[in-house]
Amino acid sequence: MKKVFVFVIFLFAVHQICAQDKTYKCEKVYDAVKLIDAEKYDEAIAMLRECEKIDPQEYTYPYEIALAFTYNKKYNKAIDQLLKIKNYENLRADYYQLLGNNYDYLEKPEKAIAIYDEGLKKFPNAGRLYLERGVVFEFEKKYDEAIASYEKGMRVEPNYPSNYYRAGRLFMNSQNTMKGLIYGEIFVNLERTTKRTKEISKMLFDTYKTAIKIENQNKVQIAFCKSVQIDVSDVNNEKLPYCMVFEKNILFSVIGHDSFSLASFAKMRERFLKEYYLKDIKNYPNILIEFQKKMEDNNVFNAYNHYLFQIGDEQGFDAWQTANSAEYDKFVDWYTKTENGLEMNQKGVFISDQIK
Repeated sequence: MKKVFVFVIFLFAVHQICAQDKTYKCEKVYDAVKLIDAEKYDEAIAMLRECEKIDPQEYTYPYEIALAFTYNKKYNKAIDQLLKIKNYENLRADYYQLLGNNYDYLEKPEKAIAIYDEGLKKFPNAGRLYLERGVVFEFEKKYDEAIASYEKGMRVEPNYPSNYYRAGRLFMNSQNTMKGLIYGEIFVNLERTTKRTKEISKMLFDTYKTAIKIENQNKVQIAFCKSVQIDVSDVNNEKLPYCMVFEKNILFSVIGHDSFSLASFAKMRERFLKEYYLKDIKNYPNILIEFQKKMEDNNVFNAYNHYLFQIGDEQGFDAWQTANSAEYDKFVDWYTKTENGLEMNQKGVFISDQIK
Protein backbone atom coordinates (compact mmCIF):
# COMPACT_ATOMS: atom_id res chain seq x y z
CA MET A 1 0.00 0.00 0.00
CA LYS A 2 1.31 3.45 -0.86
CA LYS A 3 2.32 5.57 2.10
CA VAL A 4 2.98 8.74 0.14
CA PHE A 5 0.98 11.82 0.98
CA VAL A 6 0.61 11.13 4.64
CA PHE A 7 1.73 14.47 6.04
CA VAL A 8 5.40 14.72 6.97
CA ILE A 9 7.53 17.51 8.33
CA PHE A 10 9.42 19.58 5.77
CA LEU A 11 11.62 22.55 6.54
CA PHE A 12 11.82 25.61 4.32
CA ALA A 13 14.98 27.51 3.48
CA VAL A 14 15.16 30.93 1.92
CA HIS A 15 18.55 30.65 0.28
CA GLN A 16 19.01 32.55 -2.94
CA ILE A 17 20.62 29.59 -4.69
CA CYS A 18 17.41 27.62 -4.07
CA ALA A 19 15.32 30.41 -5.54
CA GLN A 20 17.32 30.82 -8.73
CA ASP A 21 18.17 28.47 -11.57
CA LYS A 22 21.64 29.73 -12.44
CA THR A 23 25.33 28.90 -12.23
CA TYR A 24 27.83 30.79 -10.11
CA LYS A 25 31.43 31.76 -10.79
CA CYS A 26 32.21 30.76 -7.22
CA GLU A 27 30.98 27.20 -6.74
CA LYS A 28 31.87 27.32 -3.05
CA VAL A 29 28.52 29.04 -2.52
CA TYR A 30 26.86 25.61 -2.45
CA ASP A 31 29.17 24.45 0.33
CA ALA A 32 28.55 27.71 2.19
CA VAL A 33 24.80 27.15 2.09
CA LYS A 34 25.28 23.67 3.55
CA LEU A 35 27.35 25.19 6.34
CA ILE A 36 24.58 27.71 7.08
CA ASP A 37 22.06 24.88 7.28
CA ALA A 38 24.44 23.08 9.65
CA GLU A 39 24.57 26.25 11.79
CA LYS A 40 28.28 26.73 11.10
CA TYR A 41 27.77 30.39 10.43
CA ASP A 42 31.31 31.75 10.80
CA GLU A 43 32.73 29.15 8.41
CA ALA A 44 29.98 29.88 5.91
CA ILE A 45 30.54 33.63 6.08
CA ALA A 46 34.29 33.22 5.54
CA MET A 47 33.64 31.10 2.46
CA LEU A 48 31.12 33.60 1.10
CA ARG A 49 33.60 36.44 1.60
CA GLU A 50 35.96 34.55 -0.70
CA CYS A 51 33.17 34.28 -3.26
CA GLU A 52 32.61 38.04 -3.10
CA LYS A 53 36.22 38.58 -4.17
CA ILE A 54 35.78 36.27 -7.15
CA ASP A 55 32.49 37.79 -8.31
CA PRO A 56 31.91 41.15 -6.56
CA GLN A 57 28.76 42.03 -8.53
CA GLU A 58 26.85 38.87 -7.62
CA TYR A 59 24.04 39.65 -5.18
CA THR A 60 23.68 36.11 -3.84
CA TYR A 61 26.89 36.03 -1.78
CA PRO A 62 26.24 39.11 0.40
CA TYR A 63 22.58 38.08 0.72
CA GLU A 64 23.63 34.67 2.07
CA ILE A 65 26.04 36.37 4.47
CA ALA A 66 23.16 38.46 5.78
CA LEU A 67 21.04 35.33 6.06
CA ALA A 68 23.76 33.64 8.13
CA PHE A 69 23.86 36.65 10.46
CA THR A 70 20.07 36.53 10.74
CA TYR A 71 20.00 32.83 11.64
CA ASN A 72 22.74 33.53 14.19
CA LYS A 73 20.57 36.31 15.68
CA LYS A 74 23.10 39.01 14.83
CA TYR A 75 20.45 41.26 13.42
CA ASN A 76 22.39 44.52 13.33
CA LYS A 77 25.19 42.86 11.37
CA ALA A 78 22.63 41.42 8.97
CA ILE A 79 21.15 44.88 8.43
CA ASP A 80 24.59 46.43 7.85
CA GLN A 81 25.36 43.73 5.31
CA LEU A 82 22.10 44.25 3.45
CA LEU A 83 22.37 48.03 3.39
CA LYS A 84 25.74 47.71 1.66
CA ILE A 85 24.09 46.09 -1.35
CA LYS A 86 20.92 48.16 -1.46
CA ASN A 87 21.87 49.70 -4.81
CA TYR A 88 22.60 46.41 -6.57
CA GLU A 89 20.65 46.20 -9.82
CA ASN A 90 19.57 42.57 -9.41
CA LEU A 91 17.85 42.80 -6.03
CA ARG A 92 14.80 40.61 -5.52
CA ALA A 93 11.76 40.88 -3.27
CA ASP A 94 13.55 38.49 -0.88
CA TYR A 95 16.03 41.28 -0.14
CA TYR A 96 13.34 43.55 1.28
CA GLN A 97 11.77 40.62 3.09
CA LEU A 98 15.02 39.76 4.88
CA LEU A 99 15.89 43.38 5.65
CA GLY A 100 12.44 44.06 7.06
CA ASN A 101 12.55 40.84 9.08
CA ASN A 102 15.73 41.95 10.81
CA TYR A 103 14.23 45.28 11.79
CA ASP A 104 11.22 43.40 13.11
CA TYR A 105 13.46 41.07 15.14
CA LEU A 106 15.00 44.21 16.67
CA GLU A 107 11.47 45.28 17.68
CA LYS A 108 11.32 48.10 15.17
CA PRO A 109 7.98 47.30 13.51
CA GLU A 110 7.47 50.71 11.93
CA LYS A 111 10.86 50.50 10.22
CA ALA A 112 10.05 46.96 9.08
CA ILE A 113 6.77 48.11 7.53
CA ALA A 114 8.58 50.96 5.78
CA ILE A 115 11.05 48.49 4.25
CA TYR A 116 8.27 46.16 3.06
CA ASP A 117 6.42 49.13 1.54
CA GLU A 118 9.61 50.22 -0.20
CA GLY A 119 9.97 46.74 -1.63
CA LEU A 120 6.37 46.72 -2.81
CA LYS A 121 7.00 49.83 -4.87
CA LYS A 122 9.55 47.81 -6.86
CA PHE A 123 7.81 44.44 -6.63
CA PRO A 124 4.05 45.18 -6.43
CA ASN A 125 3.14 41.53 -7.01
CA ALA A 126 5.33 40.14 -4.22
CA GLY A 127 2.90 38.24 -2.01
CA ARG A 128 5.69 37.58 0.50
CA LEU A 129 6.02 41.30 1.29
CA TYR A 130 2.30 41.60 1.99
CA LEU A 131 2.71 38.53 4.18
CA GLU A 132 5.45 40.17 6.22
CA ARG A 133 3.45 43.39 6.62
CA GLY A 134 0.57 41.30 7.88
CA VAL A 135 2.74 39.44 10.38
CA VAL A 136 3.93 42.73 11.89
CA PHE A 137 0.35 43.96 12.21
CA GLU A 138 -0.75 40.61 13.63
CA PHE A 139 1.82 40.65 16.41
CA GLU A 140 0.78 44.19 17.24
CA LYS A 141 -2.78 42.82 17.51
CA LYS A 142 -3.93 45.01 14.63
CA TYR A 143 -5.91 42.14 13.19
CA ASP A 144 -7.96 44.06 10.63
CA GLU A 145 -4.78 45.53 9.12
CA ALA A 146 -3.16 42.09 9.15
CA ILE A 147 -6.08 40.48 7.32
CA ALA A 148 -6.16 43.31 4.78
CA SER A 149 -2.48 42.78 4.04
CA TYR A 150 -2.79 38.99 3.76
CA GLU A 151 -5.78 39.28 1.44
CA LYS A 152 -3.97 41.84 -0.72
CA GLY A 153 -1.11 39.34 -0.96
CA MET A 154 -3.57 36.70 -2.15
CA ARG A 155 -4.77 39.04 -4.89
CA VAL A 156 -1.35 39.97 -6.26
CA GLU A 157 0.19 36.48 -5.98
CA PRO A 158 -2.71 34.01 -5.71
CA ASN A 159 -0.62 30.83 -5.64
CA TYR A 160 1.70 31.98 -2.82
CA PRO A 161 0.54 29.84 0.13
CA SER A 162 1.68 31.71 3.23
CA ASN A 163 -0.93 34.48 3.11
CA TYR A 164 -3.67 31.82 3.16
CA TYR A 165 -1.90 30.15 6.09
CA ARG A 166 -1.73 33.28 8.23
CA ALA A 167 -5.22 34.53 7.36
CA GLY A 168 -6.66 31.06 7.84
CA ARG A 169 -5.20 30.74 11.33
CA LEU A 170 -6.47 34.17 12.33
CA PHE A 171 -10.01 33.49 11.20
CA MET A 172 -10.14 29.97 12.65
CA ASN A 173 -9.10 31.42 16.00
CA SER A 174 -11.88 34.00 15.82
CA GLN A 175 -15.65 33.81 16.18
CA ASN A 176 -16.04 34.10 12.41
CA THR A 177 -14.43 30.90 11.20
CA MET A 178 -15.88 30.45 7.71
CA LYS A 179 -13.17 32.39 5.90
CA GLY A 180 -10.54 30.56 7.89
CA LEU A 181 -11.89 27.22 6.72
CA ILE A 182 -11.79 28.35 3.09
CA TYR A 183 -8.32 29.87 3.33
CA GLY A 184 -7.00 26.95 5.35
CA GLU A 185 -8.14 24.37 2.83
CA ILE A 186 -6.66 26.39 -0.02
CA PHE A 187 -3.38 26.52 1.88
CA VAL A 188 -3.23 22.75 2.33
CA ASN A 189 -3.63 22.36 -1.42
CA LEU A 190 -0.96 24.93 -2.29
CA GLU A 191 1.60 23.77 0.28
CA ARG A 192 1.48 20.03 0.69
CA THR A 193 3.22 17.70 3.15
CA THR A 194 4.80 20.28 5.46
CA LYS A 195 4.74 20.88 9.19
CA ARG A 196 2.37 23.78 8.59
CA THR A 197 0.12 21.51 6.53
CA LYS A 198 -0.23 19.17 9.50
CA GLU A 199 -1.08 22.09 11.75
CA ILE A 200 -3.81 23.37 9.43
CA SER A 201 -5.21 19.88 8.81
CA LYS A 202 -5.89 19.55 12.53
CA MET A 203 -7.19 23.11 12.83
CA LEU A 204 -9.64 22.56 9.97
CA PHE A 205 -11.05 19.39 11.50
CA ASP A 206 -11.25 20.83 15.01
CA THR A 207 -12.87 24.05 13.79
CA TYR A 208 -15.58 22.21 11.86
CA LYS A 209 -16.14 19.88 14.82
CA THR A 210 -16.54 22.83 17.20
CA ALA A 211 -18.91 24.68 14.86
CA ILE A 212 -21.17 21.68 14.17
CA LYS A 213 -23.00 20.53 17.29
CA ILE A 214 -25.02 17.35 16.75
CA GLU A 215 -27.26 16.28 19.63
CA ASN A 216 -29.20 13.80 17.53
CA GLN A 217 -30.40 13.38 13.93
CA ASN A 218 -33.11 15.97 14.46
CA LYS A 219 -31.28 18.54 16.56
CA VAL A 220 -28.22 20.28 15.14
CA GLN A 221 -26.60 23.64 15.83
CA ILE A 222 -24.05 25.29 13.56
CA ALA A 223 -22.04 28.46 14.16
CA PHE A 224 -19.45 29.66 11.66
CA CYS A 225 -20.07 33.40 11.85
CA LYS A 226 -20.92 35.36 14.98
CA SER A 227 -22.35 38.28 13.06
CA VAL A 228 -23.36 38.76 9.44
CA GLN A 229 -23.67 42.19 7.88
CA ILE A 230 -26.12 42.53 5.02
CA ASP A 231 -25.56 45.11 2.29
CA VAL A 232 -28.93 46.55 1.20
CA SER A 233 -27.80 46.62 -2.43
CA ASP A 234 -27.02 42.91 -2.24
CA VAL A 235 -30.49 42.17 -0.87
CA ASN A 236 -32.04 43.98 -3.81
CA ASN A 237 -29.93 41.81 -6.08
CA GLU A 238 -30.98 38.73 -4.10
CA LYS A 239 -27.37 38.17 -3.08
CA LEU A 240 -26.79 37.18 0.55
CA PRO A 241 -23.62 37.35 2.64
CA TYR A 242 -21.53 34.32 1.78
CA CYS A 243 -21.52 32.92 5.31
CA MET A 244 -25.31 32.57 5.23
CA VAL A 245 -25.04 30.52 2.05
CA PHE A 246 -22.22 28.46 3.55
CA GLU A 247 -24.11 27.74 6.77
CA LYS A 248 -27.30 26.85 4.91
CA ASN A 249 -25.52 24.18 2.90
CA ILE A 250 -23.69 22.89 5.95
CA LEU A 251 -27.04 22.51 7.71
CA PHE A 252 -28.48 20.48 4.83
CA SER A 253 -25.38 18.29 4.76
CA VAL A 254 -25.59 17.42 8.46
CA ILE A 255 -29.19 16.17 8.34
CA GLY A 256 -29.36 12.45 9.11
CA HIS A 257 -26.09 12.29 11.06
CA ASP A 258 -26.03 11.66 14.80
CA SER A 259 -22.29 12.16 15.42
CA PHE A 260 -19.22 13.92 14.06
CA SER A 261 -16.23 11.83 12.99
CA LEU A 262 -13.80 11.78 10.08
CA ALA A 263 -15.98 9.22 8.28
CA SER A 264 -19.26 11.06 8.87
CA PHE A 265 -17.74 14.42 8.02
CA ALA A 266 -16.45 13.09 4.69
CA LYS A 267 -20.06 12.17 3.86
CA MET A 268 -21.27 15.61 5.00
CA ARG A 269 -18.78 17.23 2.66
CA GLU A 270 -20.06 15.21 -0.28
CA ARG A 271 -23.63 16.26 0.55
CA PHE A 272 -22.53 19.89 0.95
CA LEU A 273 -21.02 19.84 -2.54
CA LYS A 274 -24.20 18.42 -4.07
CA GLU A 275 -26.41 20.95 -2.28
CA TYR A 276 -24.15 23.83 -3.28
CA TYR A 277 -24.23 22.86 -6.94
CA LEU A 278 -28.00 22.45 -6.90
CA LYS A 279 -28.79 26.07 -6.09
CA ASP A 280 -25.80 28.26 -5.32
CA ILE A 281 -22.85 27.74 -7.65
CA LYS A 282 -24.22 30.17 -10.26
CA ASN A 283 -24.78 33.11 -7.91
CA TYR A 284 -21.94 32.26 -5.54
CA PRO A 285 -19.04 30.86 -7.61
CA ASN A 286 -16.10 29.66 -5.56
CA ILE A 287 -12.71 28.54 -6.86
CA LEU A 288 -12.22 26.03 -4.05
CA ILE A 289 -15.66 24.45 -4.42
CA GLU A 290 -15.16 24.19 -8.17
CA PHE A 291 -11.93 22.29 -7.43
CA GLN A 292 -13.86 19.99 -5.09
CA LYS A 293 -16.36 19.32 -7.88
CA LYS A 294 -13.49 18.39 -10.18
CA MET A 295 -12.40 15.80 -7.63
CA GLU A 296 -15.95 14.50 -7.23
CA ASP A 297 -16.20 14.10 -11.01
CA ASN A 298 -13.00 12.05 -10.91
CA ASN A 299 -14.23 9.90 -8.00
CA VAL A 300 -11.48 10.99 -5.61
CA PHE A 301 -13.34 13.48 -3.40
CA ASN A 302 -14.06 11.03 -0.58
CA ALA A 303 -10.40 10.06 -0.34
CA TYR A 304 -9.40 13.72 -0.53
CA ASN A 305 -11.61 14.51 2.46
CA HIS A 306 -9.96 11.78 4.50
CA TYR A 307 -6.54 13.04 3.43
CA LEU A 308 -7.36 16.69 4.12
CA PHE A 309 -8.54 16.23 7.71
CA GLN A 310 -6.35 13.26 8.66
CA ILE A 311 -4.42 14.98 11.47
CA GLY A 312 -7.69 15.81 13.22
CA ASP A 313 -8.48 12.10 13.55
CA GLU A 314 -5.33 10.10 12.90
CA GLN A 315 -6.74 6.80 14.13
CA GLY A 316 -9.82 7.24 11.97
CA PHE A 317 -7.66 8.05 8.96
CA ASP A 318 -5.34 5.06 9.48
CA ALA A 319 -8.30 2.70 9.80
CA TRP A 320 -9.95 4.13 6.68
CA GLN A 321 -6.74 4.02 4.65
CA THR A 322 -6.08 0.41 5.63
CA ALA A 323 -9.58 -0.62 4.59
CA ASN A 324 -9.61 1.49 1.41
CA SER A 325 -6.07 1.33 0.08
CA ALA A 326 -7.09 1.08 -3.59
CA GLU A 327 -9.33 4.15 -3.32
CA TYR A 328 -6.59 6.09 -1.57
CA ASP A 329 -3.95 5.07 -4.10
CA LYS A 330 -6.22 6.25 -6.91
CA PHE A 331 -6.56 9.61 -5.18
CA VAL A 332 -2.80 9.93 -4.70
CA ASP A 333 -2.16 9.13 -8.36
CA TRP A 334 -4.67 11.78 -9.45
CA TYR A 335 -3.78 14.42 -6.88
CA THR A 336 -0.04 14.34 -7.50
CA LYS A 337 -0.32 15.08 -11.21
CA THR A 338 0.62 18.69 -11.94
CA GLU A 339 -2.44 19.32 -14.08
CA ASN A 340 -4.72 18.39 -11.17
CA GLY A 341 -3.42 20.97 -8.71
CA LEU A 342 -5.53 23.79 -7.33
CA GLU A 343 -4.90 26.85 -9.50
CA MET A 344 -5.74 30.09 -7.71
CA ASN A 345 -4.25 32.37 -10.35
CA GLN A 346 -7.41 32.94 -12.38
CA LYS A 347 -7.56 36.29 -14.16
CA GLY A 348 -9.93 38.70 -12.47
CA VAL A 349 -11.17 36.09 -9.96
CA PHE A 350 -10.28 36.52 -6.29
CA ILE A 351 -11.39 34.17 -3.52
CA SER A 352 -11.55 37.03 -0.99
CA ASP A 353 -14.24 38.66 -3.16
CA GLN A 354 -16.14 35.39 -3.61
CA ILE A 355 -16.59 34.76 0.11
CA LYS A 356 -17.65 38.22 1.29
